[in-house]
Amino acid sequence: MENRISFIKLALAGAVAVCFSHSALATETGVDNVGAGSDGMFVAPLDLASLPDNLFVFDLYYNHYSATKFNSAILGGDIPDFKVNSNSIIPRVDYLSGITLPGGGRLAGYLAVPFTKVTVSFPDFVGGVNKDSRDGLGDIQFAPIILWGFGKNLTVGTGLEVTVPTGKYDATRLANTSNNFYTYKPVFPITWQPNDNVEVSTKLSYSFNQKNKDTDYRSGQIFHFDYSLTYKVADNLHLGVNGYYFKQTTDDKQYGEAVTDVMGMPVSNGNRGQAFAIGPAVHLTFLKYASAELRWEKEFDARNRPEGQTVWAKVSLPYLF
Repeated sequence: MENRISFIKLALAGAVAVCFSHSALATETGVDNVGAGSDGMFVAPLDLASLPDNLFVFDLYYNHYSATKFNSAILGGDIPDFKVNSNSIIPRVDYLSGITLPGGGRLAGYLAVPFTKVTVSFPDFVGGVNKDSRDGLGDIQFAPIILWGFGKNLTVGTGLEVTVPTGKYDATRLANTSNNFYTYKPVFPITWQPNDNVEVSTKLSYSFNQKNKDTDYRSGQIFHFDYSLTYKVADNLHLGVNGYYFKQTTDDKQYGEAVTDVMGMPVSNGNRGQAFAIGPAVHLTFLKYASAELRWEKEFDARNRPEGQTVWAKVSLPYLF
């Protein structure tokens, strides 16, 4: 689903452009549609064979993200007095069909429609501050998924998530609710319960970003995974840790060439971003298939992207067709 970091990094790109002239617009700073940290516990449904046909699950996500640190190779290190705050509401519909494909997989999918407000402030290096805020529809994401159940305690899946640039974008603005490019991302969700008390989940992905047509900038490919490890402390309550790892694997390009720094020199690391995050998580089940969760994640070792902290809250409610 659409991630607050993607909005943040796009916004900072505009701020850098304002501060350092149009040539600095090459600093889109690793804009991404990853949605890092959005998927936590029980990312794939367990005991798949027992689940009914045509099962809809209505999810509502809330995300708050804040950061006061941004590391940029293009600007030569940490950016002083950088601040960003973002709040997002993301309705999502998951669907599990009764269609069984060759090999035993069940056809499924999801659609997420984010609404976000992001505020960015950034010094102009002449004693003032550039500040902008924007809110509205973000970039919609959808994915067809195939899920395989291996007994009651292991489910694995594969799918293709597509991000469509449906939000607001203006290359001259500091804040935007769209990245202004498509992303095609193979995803691999896995949930495993090695025993009745322990849950392990991960969602691996690899992003192929397309070009931003307004800036002729193409962000590099990204490997990413969310992870969760929890323990059942009561019949309907799990506690544990969760987080994510993000690593850009190819260089950013603009006009088909290497990204340059503010002095016009190629950036040695291709403006590649990375980050690691970890924090506590709570997962509560109620009714038959309903659940609620609350997660906090602190980022570490971020490069060419903001480093901050985030809160995720999620409620999932089932509906049988």
